[in-house]
Amino acid sequence: MKSSVHPFRRLLLASLAAGAAARADAADLVLYYEERPPLMSRQDQQLTGVQGAPAMAVLQRAGIAVDLREAPVARQVAMITRNAEPACALGLYRTAEREKLGKYSRLPVYSSPPQSLMIRKDGRLRDVHRFAGVVQSPANTLVLRLGYSYGAETDRALTEGSAKIIRSSDHSLARARAVLLGMADATLFTEEEGEALIRQLGDAGAALELRRLPDAPPGEGRFFFCSKATPDRQMKAIDEAMASPRAMP
Repeated sequence: MKSSVHPFRRLLLASLAAGAAARADAADLVLYYEERPPLMSRQDQQLTGVQGAPAMAVLQRAGIAVDLREAPVARQVAMITRNAEPACALGLYRTAEREKLGKYSRLPVYSSPPQSLMIRKDGRLRDVHRFAGVVQSPANTLVLRLGYSYGAETDRALTEGSAKIIRSSDHSLARARAVLLGMADATLFTEEEGEALIRQLGDAGAALELRRLPDAPPGEGRFFFCSKATPDRQMKAIDEAMASPRAMP
């Protein structure tokens, strides 16, 4: 049976595949990321955003070429902890479990602010202004990211609290919509990402509020989290580049 693919299209696909393979062969390691403006976005072979741009500056100063691959956070962690190749994930919080499974950069690539609470302005939590009041009530439902850490102290508060937690693999905008549609009482975002999501929702986003909570756990650093297959010399180069103020825009 003859292929229905036009010869020119086959040639184009083969060329693209060869180009991707060449870039991967030239790379020193794989760098996983996720499109999450304004945190990180891809433009050609570069990452931009408050996490992406500093990370690329560090890697360029360290002389490390990367093969950029987009993946959800849970998949990033799964791929890193397989330790099959030199690879790093960008912007992950440090946790005790991950410390055993991979390597962290010595310094954070970005210092994250505390988590803020996204709620409906007319929702059940409209009169709640304390983080403890959110996580300690079994009447409250939070939708959070599957396989994602919100920082060690926040994770601990969520685990020890009584609020119902729904873990979703959906992207950030879907979790914001879940709150907007009343499928959950709240979700957590850092201020810069939450505000960007509300703007992205347009007129409908006016029904949402991003609330700072005075007793929320403090923000934490976001690091390069790398596989054990990543050579120590590359980790050292990253650490040295991060220690230089010239590496950070």
